[in-house]
Amino acid sequence: MILPKQSLAASLIAVFLICSPTIAESSSPTAAEIRSAIKADLKDAGRLSENKIEVAVESGIITLIGTVVSLQDRQIASSIAKRTRGVEAVQNRILVERSARSDSEIQSDVQKVLLINQSVEHPPITTEVSGGTVGLLGKVDSLSQKRIAEFAAAGVRGVSEVDNQITVRMSSDRSDEELRAEISALIVQSVYFDNANIDVQVEDHVAKLSGAVGSVTAKERLEQVAEIWGVAAVDVSGVEVDPDKLDDSLRKQRYADVSDKSITDAVRRSFEADPYLFSRATGIEIVVDQAKVELSGTVDRSFIRTRAGQLVHGVVGVRRIANQLEVEYPEEKPSDETIIEETQQALARSGHLDRREIRVHCDRAHVSLYGLVDSELEKRVAHSIADGVAGVVHVNNSLAVEAEPSGKSDQQIEKDLNRKLKYALLDRSDQIDVVVEDGVAILRGHVDTWLQWQTAMDLTVEAGAHHPHNMIRVRYHPPHSGMRYFIPQ
Repeated sequence: MILPKQSLAASLIAVFLICSPTIAESSSPTAAEIRSAIKADLKDAGRLSENKIEVAVESGIITLIGTVVSLQDRQIASSIAKRTRGVEAVQNRILVERSARSDSEIQSDVQKVLLINQSVEHPPITTEVSGGTVGLLGKVDSLSQKRIAEFAAAGVRGVSEVDNQITVRMSSDRSDEELRAEISALIVQSVYFDNANIDVQVEDHVAKLSGAVGSVTAKERLEQVAEIWGVAAVDVSGVEVDPDKLDDSLRKQRYADVSDKSITDAVRRSFEADPYLFSRATGIEIVVDQAKVELSGTVDRSFIRTRAGQLVHGVVGVRRIANQLEVEYPEEKPSDETIIEETQQALARSGHLDRREIRVHCDRAHVSLYGLVDSELEKRVAHSIADGVAGVVHVNNSLAVEAEPSGKSDQQIEKDLNRKLKYALLDRSDQIDVVVEDGVAILRGHVDTWLQWQTAMDLTVEAGAHHPHNMIRVRYHPPHSGMRYFIPQ
């Protein structure tokens, strides 16, 4: 285990005690500061650094202009702008270059990803492709299924735009009050809104939300949470983007009120509301002991097992998770050779991985991925794609991230990380001090939750540091066992 030098550790403590942390500042950033932060983060974003993207800021509204080579790059640029403090809305006018792939090739791949998509079990969806633009027509049972169908189509290599004309069939007999109560509970139990006071009203199956969130990204996530089965539309026009209106006392209260029973109820509610898990929720046993969640039972896809774990991590108060779900493919199990072929084809369809050569091995339905990618995002995308292939029971992701050296000095990494923490972490309760030595970033201070702890880690890597030493303490729900810190071997 690598331990920081005594002198460095002492200096860290001293700096933390005498300095006013950047994150705690609440003054609104200027348009120039917002533009500068977004431009710098776009430059740090690997693939996007190759493109010239212009950023305009006016009254908190961001306009992105430029050209990129894939729809995924366009979406990444938008997500960077949406997470930035001070941004109230984003107009994405970035154009996607026309791919060399034919419309028929793109349409064939879109039809395949829709067919295997786990949220739309019997999708009567018609696809049309013209000039790289994919049109989706048909009916699904919920707004979330409509959104996921669009997400799946957008991930296909060569797609430059998705025109989603899918409609939602309204056959639900759920009352407005039942829908309101479920949406409200899903919001309150979410780690993403644990300090937000959101009012929910439902009239004629239309959910109207009001309150304040910390970023445009949070506002989009809020809309997605409300897209439960039975809701015809979600109106978030009453939701402000203003981190200064968040209430840290709400978070403290919500964590203080957590019990094993409340966690069990919240996890069950998340499973039953999720468009992927709702039909499998009854087959999953949930046991909670001192905020540790254990899942057991069987599911039919490796992806569903992964998804269940992700939903548990998003529940307020969960400290640890033991995902003991087993994967049993319900039909005749495909051979390892078939799984390899299907996985290779699925990876080749992805717009994220079009420049990568990934080797796939399979032994008794356990898939291993080998090769090089240039970002953690690409590694996660490859894992998710392999996870969703029929017959796969486990994915061993051995892909190596070989990002280009940042070439940054310690001073520049420290400056960039402090900027990211200030503009992307979006929480006044955070108190984080950064010291960088020989490219190694050491983080000290306090945050409220493990979600913030992990976000700080992600931003550290994004800033160009390596082997981050995360010494940040978490105020709420400390672990029952193990170290509070992450120090790489």
